[in-house]
Amino acid sequence: MEKQEINVRFGIRMRELRARYDVSQEELALKSELNRTYIGDIERGEKTPSLITLSKIAKGLGITLKEMFDY
Repeated sequence: MEKQEINVRFGIRMRELRARYDVSQEELALKSELNRTYIGDIERGEKTPSLITLSKIAKGLGITLKEMFDY
């Protein structure tokens, strides 16, 4: 699987989780201490988040890192 495909699949997963927990990109950005446009970039598969960023996003959603990758 190439990098772009992995990024797109993860972005779709992140969008699904946001919808499940009824959190907007803006709310997630605030809770994760990240920029809203960066959240959008990740969801579109345009950016590859670091482990630290993934941890912040999981915390912002109130889930574990493991749950982010259960797809």
